[in-house]
Amino acid sequence: MEITVPKTLSAISCIRIAAALCIIVIAGCDCGGARTAPDWTTYQVKSPYEGEKPDPYKQLIVWLKPGTSRQEFNKWLQDSIVKNEKNELKIRFVCGSCDSSLFLLEGRGVEIYMQGEVAQGGSGSKSKPKVTGESGPLYFSTNIPVQFPDEVNGPKETRLPAPSSFSDSAVNVAVFDTGLDTALVGSAFLYKAGDSACIPGGSAGWNFTAGNNNWLDDNPGRHGSTVTKFIIDEAERYKKNSVVILPVKIFGADGTSDLYSILCGFAYAKNRKADIINASFGYYESRNKYDSSGNALSELTAPVLLKAFIEEHLTKNNILLVTAAGNKDDAIEDPEYNPSDSLQKRNLDSVHFYPASLSPVLPNVIAITTVYKDQVSPTQNFSNKVVDAGVQADGIDNAGHFFFANPVNINLPPVSGSSFAAPVATGKFAAWYHTYKNILSTPLTMAKKDSIFAILKNQPDPVFLYNETGLADKTKEGKVINKTGIAAQGTASSLRR
Repeated sequence: MEITVPKTLSAISCIRIAAALCIIVIAGCDCGGARTAPDWTTYQVKSPYEGEKPDPYKQLIVWLKPGTSRQEFNKWLQDSIVKNEKNELKIRFVCGSCDSSLFLLEGRGVEIYMQGEVAQGGSGSKSKPKVTGESGPLYFSTNIPVQFPDEVNGPKETRLPAPSSFSDSAVNVAVFDTGLDTALVGSAFLYKAGDSACIPGGSAGWNFTAGNNNWLDDNPGRHGSTVTKFIIDEAERYKKNSVVILPVKIFGADGTSDLYSILCGFAYAKNRKADIINASFGYYESRNKYDSSGNALSELTAPVLLKAFIEEHLTKNNILLVTAAGNKDDAIEDPEYNPSDSLQKRNLDSVHFYPASLSPVLPNVIAITTVYKDQVSPTQNFSNKVVDAGVQADGIDNAGHFFFANPVNINLPPVSGSSFAAPVATGKFAAWYHTYKNILSTPLTMAKKDSIFAILKNQPDPVFLYNETGLADKTKEGKVINKTGIAAQGTASSLRR
């Protein structure tokens, strides 16, 4: 028996089916509405090290917050940077498997975005606006140029003896500088690893200025090699821990670097299991934010990305970051203070020098300046809230500069600056690492940071850490690290040369 469907019912069914098909087609059609954002790899530069080096002030570092999806990042790029075809975007660097969520952006779209942030209250000085903050799924910051604040005369070539065999396991010290000249620092001190690094070929050091593992020190003054020699001298002095050096070349021959290279270097050093990082560098950040007209705002600056990145990669892994407190910069612009007041320009309560200025908020950051007896160097920064200790200089020259004898060769001109005070402290921390290593087995706190200093203060071989009451307003509790391990004698003037 044949069954027939009423014509009216058949017509209704057809209408319903047609409507359903229409909905499906519309759902799959862009039709001028929201489009799927292109993947970030669309904008990736194929040869990032080739050609002229871009102006870092026109580059933007972005670091994705934990849990941010690829799609969320793609959408942020589309909505905030690209917007239309005229807004060029290039992704010059990605920190790879060291931290695949750290990017360096540039192009017209990036510059427009940064200009918009400045208009809302940029964090830079009036002459060179910079931005820092967070936006939706990420943190962002201008790729700020970074330099070590000192100069040093070129040392003569000399080779160090092979390291001694010490009683405790080796302490891994990553030296962020101009590299290492093995004619000046014996290769026996070099970091050796049996595992693969997060950067292919970078198991025992890396050159972030050229993207290869040639970390040879090409700075005319051999800054990185001199810094490294200070560190090794302390290990040789006490023979308590052997020290191995991981060269992290973030500075070119001219002594310039940038914030992105430093951040990626931090992630790399964590991967290489660094115990201590020596950071003889830094950059100034104006105390106030400025609007697009150059007027100071009441809001203060905060390096959100830098702080969060150090916290994630170093603080959480109990990696000590020994930093230079910095030298006075006459170019600092701060309308709240008298421009002629040089003390305010050196007071880290008034100006910001990073990463040292993170010392009060991150327990693994240790800020170091140079002192002699109850004086702080007249060219270097201080603060009893920020600077953890001053390193006792070897003397004062006729121009009033606090100096250290050149560690590469005593007959070479002496060196000066907080970038050379920092490695003396790094060496002390490395030499006595075994005494406080157990403290680092659990998350580091400010109280534990104080405990580390208390332990170091009680080392009798001989005592090298003490309190100088005359420096109580310049370093925390007036703490002083004596380079020779013996409390300085005589007056400052007796060592003028």
